[in-house]
Amino acid sequence: MDEHAEWDDLRERRMAEPGAAEAYDAARIAFELGQAARELRERKSRLVLRRRAARP
Repeated sequence: MDEHAEWDDLRERRMAEPGAAEAYDAARIAFELGQAARELRERKSRLVLRRRAARP
């Protein structure tokens, strides 16, 4: 069996466990929230740098 098929089988077995789908959704939401927070921090940082660069 190739490595890809092994991972597919493992994922399938894990997702069949009770609560797995809910845990997967919670992890996805947490990941997306983290991405959004990082994006906002980076935007703020760029804004601060632009303001500093614009100072006389």
